[in-house]
Amino acid sequence: MPLSEEQRQNMKKRRQKILNTAVYLFATEGYEGTTIKKIAEAADVSFGNVFTYFKDKEQLFYAAVVEPLEAISDQILDFNENAEDPLLELQEMVKKDIQLFAGEQNYLTLVVQVVGQYQRFPEPFDQLNQFHDHWREKVGRLIENGQHKGLLKKQASMPVATLYTSLLIGIRLNNTDTRYSDMWAQYITPAFQLFGPIHE
Repeated sequence: MPLSEEQRQNMKKRRQKILNTAVYLFATEGYEGTTIKKIAEAADVSFGNVFTYFKDKEQLFYAAVVEPLEAISDQILDFNENAEDPLLELQEMVKKDIQLFAGEQNYLTLVVQVVGQYQRFPEPFDQLNQFHDHWREKVGRLIENGQHKGLLKKQASMPVATLYTSLLIGIRLNNTDTRYSDMWAQYITPAFQLFGPIHE
């Protein structure tokens, strides 16, 4: 008998709850310190129910790294590298990114773990690395657009793009303020200055 729409939605919500719990526990307790039993208890589901959605701990860890990335990547990449006004585009990009990263402390902690142990977690690292390369390249093209128009200082675009992406992660991991704190607005101008604006 096929599942009803209500049953499908309940399963989808339960899977997401397990995944969100896994992100939190992997981020705070590490891969070794996190067990399926702990995830099940924290998500308020049975031990066996976790395996309805994930084959094993390794698959759940992969999903905890890759699925949130898929969810936020469209937001991160939502800027126009060929904008007529690259300064305005950069300013809006920085505001959006800081607001987005302000709400991703647990996930970014997990990302840093994967990057720091890339040989141990090659598959999720490969997904993160591919996205990061694409992101940096797009930011780099926007920087070059601004330089071509004489609005940004001439400097190598890719190192600047790398500094920018690293800064976003660092700000979130070193700041205990909630995403709704006024503190986050104070980072917008310094982050924008990385790009070397000649006119603001």
